[in-house]
Amino acid sequence: MNDIYLDFHIAVSPDENIREIVSAALSEYSFEGYVEDELGIHCFIKKNDWHEDIESIIKEISEQYNLPFIQYITTTEIQHKNWNEEWEQSIRPIQVSERFVIAPSWNTGDDTSKTVIIIDPKMTFGTGYHETTRLMIRLMENYITPSNSVLDVGTGTGILAIAAAKMEAKNIVGVDIDEWSLDNGIENTRRNNVEKEIDIRIGSLEVVTESNFDIILANIFRNTILDLMDAMLQKLSPKGKIIFSGLLVADQSIIEEALNKRNLTVISVLRENEWIAMAAERK
Repeated sequence: MNDIYLDFHIAVSPDENIREIVSAALSEYSFEGYVEDELGIHCFIKKNDWHEDIESIIKEISEQYNLPFIQYITTTEIQHKNWNEEWEQSIRPIQVSERFVIAPSWNTGDDTSKTVIIIDPKMTFGTGYHETTRLMIRLMENYITPSNSVLDVGTGTGILAIAAAKMEAKNIVGVDIDEWSLDNGIENTRRNNVEKEIDIRIGSLEVVTESNFDIILANIFRNTILDLMDAMLQKLSPKGKIIFSGLLVADQSIIEEALNKRNLTVISVLRENEWIAMAAERK
């Protein structure tokens, strides 16, 4: 493989939570891998896929999440290499709730008392190793009932749609604007034998012509949630519930204000470290 890649080296505090926030925020772009070092994070992307200003993006992330000092260091052109190989070997099964374990196909564990969701993440956000995914699944367990229809906005790996199917939801649609989600998401639905229950689509919410979903899921970032909130609510049934994450503790009041303006009320909030997930319904 002769693709030329860009290695953006970004100075980030060694604090694990801060590095997690930065890498998660950058995952909205087309980065294919991350490697940490003592200074910060190396972020890898195909040169032909990069059309942004990295310094402006870093400034926006820093301001949005009120992060301490992060700074662009250098950009280096390199040949492709397999950044994922060692990373994949580090992935182990993880229990995300009393019921569910998330595991890669090469190591599903031996706990037969749990329901296993098999996810081969390929460096995509939504593996079960991030707090927001775990929080979403825990709230889903509280509110999804058999035969509920579900819309998963920003489906990524398809992990939440797959979890919904294993909770016996029906008519599940996962939608994402990133092309990689189509292959990765469909592949993961097949691994979990739920491909008949889940329809993965690429595009904005305009590609979802259905409405009256019982449950809408959105594990995306605050600004994207705010931008899409009206469009998502148009797809929600009158008695439906919407579950959000990708949110920091500091985002809660902002999301609550936006929901109140739209005549929705928050019915549950879960927290893990600096991340939260929220469930809401119409008043």
